[in-house]
Amino acid sequence: MRKTFLMATAAIGFGATAAAAQGPSAVRLRLEPGSEVTVEGTSTMHAYHCTTNKIMAYVDVDPGYTKDLTKIAKPIVSVKVNIVVNTLKCGNGTMDKNLYSTLNADKNPLITYTLSGYDILNGLSSSFAANTKGSLKISGTEKLIDMKVNASRLAEGKVTAEGEQTLLMTDFGIKPPSFMLGTLKVGNEVKVKFNLKAGPEMIAQLTAATQK
Repeated sequence: MRKTFLMATAAIGFGATAAAAQGPSAVRLRLEPGSEVTVEGTSTMHAYHCTTNKIMAYVDVDPGYTKDLTKIAKPIVSVKVNIVVNTLKCGNGTMDKNLYSTLNADKNPLITYTLSGYDILNGLSSSFAANTKGSLKISGTEKLIDMKVNASRLAEGKVTAEGEQTLLMTDFGIKPPSFMLGTLKVGNEVKVKFNLKAGPEMIAQLTAATQK
């Protein structure tokens, strides 16, 4: 488990260096406590709710984001998110193990998302909504997804972003599992929700943190 965290963190560090080389004028934001990703689904017996607040990510934004967002055509420069599957918790150990097995966590320990583009739907001076496109990789299968995101700028240069997206397990090559001789069947549809909070962080500080 620790090895997986170290490998994932190293990947984030490498990505941060690459992003800095491509966009030296961008401001690097780092996730703060309170950020959370949730996976919700149903089964023939009960609904389930799995969540993690251990999210490794970097977000680069236009330096002008601290002013009037309506004056910036593209406030977001780049987004990269990594989640270690085994950090998702569902409320009891058996459900956790079933989730990890379903997502093939041993062979594919990371869920990754990379923003590829977006269009602003509407914007105010301190907030905006956007239709985003990005690459989501789960259980070794990568797909392009569209997702609506609502973002707001807070005091001291901090920002929040939230959204949700419905996915099908089968779209990622995952067979919805069944248990108890087939009497408990998990639904194919899952809903992924996120609520992220971030603040300015110097790239040098981010790099140092990944080396701890």
